[in-house]
Amino acid sequence: MKGFARIFESIIASVVILTSLTFFLVPNIKASGWEDATIQTLAQDALESAYLNGTLTRYVNTDNVTSLYTLMSQVLPKSVDFSIEVSGTVNNIINIVCVDCTDDNVTELKTMLIPLDFSYKDRNISIRVQKLSLAINDVPKDTNILVFFGKVVNGANGIKTYETKINSTLSNGGSVVLLSDLTQQDAQGVIGNMFNLSWSNPASPTSKFDDLYDGRKVSHNVARYYANTSSKNLADLSTVDFTVFHQSGVIADSDLKNIAKSTGANSKAFVRANYNIVNSNGRSVWINDYTRTDHNDRFTKTIDNLTKASIMWASGEKFKLDIIKKEPAPVNFRTGILVFDKDVYTVELIVWRIYF
Repeated sequence: MKGFARIFESIIASVVILTSLTFFLVPNIKASGWEDATIQTLAQDALESAYLNGTLTRYVNTDNVTSLYTLMSQVLPKSVDFSIEVSGTVNNIINIVCVDCTDDNVTELKTMLIPLDFSYKDRNISIRVQKLSLAINDVPKDTNILVFFGKVVNGANGIKTYETKINSTLSNGGSVVLLSDLTQQDAQGVIGNMFNLSWSNPASPTSKFDDLYDGRKVSHNVARYYANTSSKNLADLSTVDFTVFHQSGVIADSDLKNIAKSTGANSKAFVRANYNIVNSNGRSVWINDYTRTDHNDRFTKTIDNLTKASIMWASGEKFKLDIIKKEPAPVNFRTGILVFDKDVYTVELIVWRIYF
């Protein structure tokens, strides 16, 4: 009997000890992730259904941010916020800052780009130009492109003078465009680094699109914009020559970045692009200067159109369709869909929790 009592006492003591230890044990509870998966599935379904019934394409083409916001709000839970981003096609609004430009510079730039409001693949595009002194002002946050009308600004190399502010713009996904004749010294300095240029002896100014059909090359993308804004087909551009550029000594390197270059051996570039410049962001376009005395002259007009098409590419080809400006939370997830319309582009729905 005493033995049984001792065994029973031992059991009771063990239970008491184990119960006391639970105070020091922290339960390890892992989230299942089912809620996040559900939200992501809802987001993907919303994009898919809106695309398949034609609503998504219509709202993108008409820039109807209100209806697009309402549509997505009806599908997603109230505990999340979202942003809609379009990439792979020209921005609906292109904000240009003409750096330290005179009124005459601004007028000339607008003349080169007219019409500033135009249609591209059933979408309304608007180019907006303002002049700004970077010596006393910061670059506005909504700026897409910094344009330098000539390499000399206030008696100095404008690209070098404002290199820090330019790099900040590039790092944030903006672009820089330089319209200027260059020298060997320019190509071997900060301009050459930013625009990815190298130098040889100057050559004949006649040039053509580098490549019309290779989708990896910037020239193909610029040519698509050129064809549409000049009422041509892509195949028609094989006969288009750019004949009134000034001479250029910039080498047309064997890469994906030439837009317009001379033909034959030792070809020279007359319009050349660069991208992923700072922190894998930012685009640049250098355009050799050309005869601009009469913008009604058909030879001048062909390069005006080329300049405009290059500006369209330099817009960044990425923009938001939000009612108000918003930045996604650090923790977010993206779901996207490739849209095949008159143009091909990607629409991404970026979703994040309002409450954690």
